[in-house]
Amino acid sequence: MTSNQTSLQQLMFSLIEIWQASGQSQKTFCQEKDLAYSKFHYWHKKYVEYQTPSSSGEPFVAVTVKNSRAVEPLPAGTMELVFPDGRRLIFNRSVEAGFLKTLLG
Repeated sequence: MTSNQTSLQQLMFSLIEIWQASGQSQKTFCQEKDLAYSKFHYWHKKYVEYQTPSSSGEPFVAVTVKNSRAVEPLPAGTMELVFPDGRRLIFNRSVEAGFLKTLLG
């Protein structure tokens, strides 16, 4: 994959993640972003394929997303990954799902 293709994929995957957090329908989101629905649908399919574990035997890691913490709040714009055994990994900025997949894989 060329650098331009990678950049386009990152852009489209970021838009899909923004859409997921928006609570809007795909069509409404595309209209607001002036994005062709067919293009969004194409990249959404690629995103789902990218997020789905391959049939090569890679283990699937379940991730639960929580918007708030009962303990101490994190500064705005940060993310925290809490493992079942209590270990915590704090990011100083938002990270893409693909990065987490690579990190946890």
